[in-house]
Amino acid sequence: MNIYIPSFSFALKVILTTLFAINFVFIAFAQKKPVWHFDTYNNKNSSIPHNFINDLAFDKTDSSLWIATGAGLVHWSEKDSIIYTPKNSKLKDYGIKCISIGKEGDKYIGTYSSGVYKIDTDGNFSHLLIPSKENKSTVLSIKEDKNKTIWVGTENEGLFRIDSKFRFLINVEKTAFTRVFEIVVDEQNTKWIATERGLYTLNSDNRLKIYPSLKDQPINAITFSSQNELLISSTLQSTAQFFVGNKKQKPSKDVHYQFRTILSTNQDVWAASLSGLSFYSGEKWTVFNPQNSEFPSTMVSTLAQNPEKNVIWAGTFGQGLVKISLPKILLEDEFVLGTKSVKKGDIIQLHIGFKRATAIFNDTTGISELVRFMNQNEKIRIELSGHTDVAGDATLNYKLSRERADAVKLYLMRNNIEANRIETKAYGGTKPLSNNTNAASRQKNRRVEMKILE
Repeated sequence: MNIYIPSFSFALKVILTTLFAINFVFIAFAQKKPVWHFDTYNNKNSSIPHNFINDLAFDKTDSSLWIATGAGLVHWSEKDSIIYTPKNSKLKDYGIKCISIGKEGDKYIGTYSSGVYKIDTDGNFSHLLIPSKENKSTVLSIKEDKNKTIWVGTENEGLFRIDSKFRFLINVEKTAFTRVFEIVVDEQNTKWIATERGLYTLNSDNRLKIYPSLKDQPINAITFSSQNELLISSTLQSTAQFFVGNKKQKPSKDVHYQFRTILSTNQDVWAASLSGLSFYSGEKWTVFNPQNSEFPSTMVSTLAQNPEKNVIWAGTFGQGLVKISLPKILLEDEFVLGTKSVKKGDIIQLHIGFKRATAIFNDTTGISELVRFMNQNEKIRIELSGHTDVAGDATLNYKLSRERADAVKLYLMRNNIEANRIETKAYGGTKPLSNNTNAASRQKNRRVEMKILE
């Protein structure tokens, strides 16, 4: 019998190859760390006028949000905003309950007591009242179908439709149900209607049918998954239930199924509930709330998605708007500040606003992000540098840039960040980003920057 005895060099090669493979796997796993990130915008750190948000709609034409609040309608982005109220627009109600955007960019707005509005792409307003005893029926849902007919669900007066020219409002149903929580339109232009007495469908011939298995059950929220499965949150005898198609899901100890909004993204599902922000992925529910994460609220009212940037927006009752950045794999020397990946030596301009020619804040969004960043990375040391434009006296500009950098440091210290982790520098107008030739370029030069030292 022949016995093969490997040579020493061959055995050494096998050992080294194996060790290299193990080391590579170990490094790969060590370098990857998934991060969920939450940014909160409210009436203290942004232009959002009210912390109780009823509804959201993402506008793909300019990647902005339309926000329904109790203090007006907000057209909002992280850089700018417009607030529509009875004082500056044709709205007759501060209380905005719901909003949706049609396929051509028209905005449809439901109010608490003044009916429905349309804002077309040129900014023109149209208005229709909901017929009721006092013309004060709250609009709970509004949706445009594929024929540009608008469907309106109300709290007490049932279902209405509005023609594509937004001229006539016609009652469709008030007998089978009176309260319509949500309206969804599928690819065949069938309307799915979530009511207090079950789930109904309305086909292209306007024939109303009950979804048999959910008759007389209040339907809280509905949507279609990326696999075109119907997702349903309902309540039966005070017990919340969740269905995928006709299949009732098993109760979960991790999540309460009484959802206010359901949002499907690729293979995952997000849900707004009064126990927090719920997320379903990999056959498992996770709930984010202040007790287990940096998500600021247990009362989530609505959700919207920016699909191009993989960003989810959550409206809350009491804590304003929350931006949710989806998990990102970071390398060993990378960190997350806001939605950006940063590493040692990078110079990052912070989103901070000051009152004119002072070190008094009027926008602390970027500092709030920095506080979270410093708390998440307890060994990091940073440098804060203040900058101005070149207008005015150079000595005073240097002094102002110093005061602004120091103001940011003081804010961090008041939020329990140790002083020895923060260095400050002042540059006045000596390091411009732009040429200082006009107001816009000078604005770019007035800034506070952060750099990771170690």
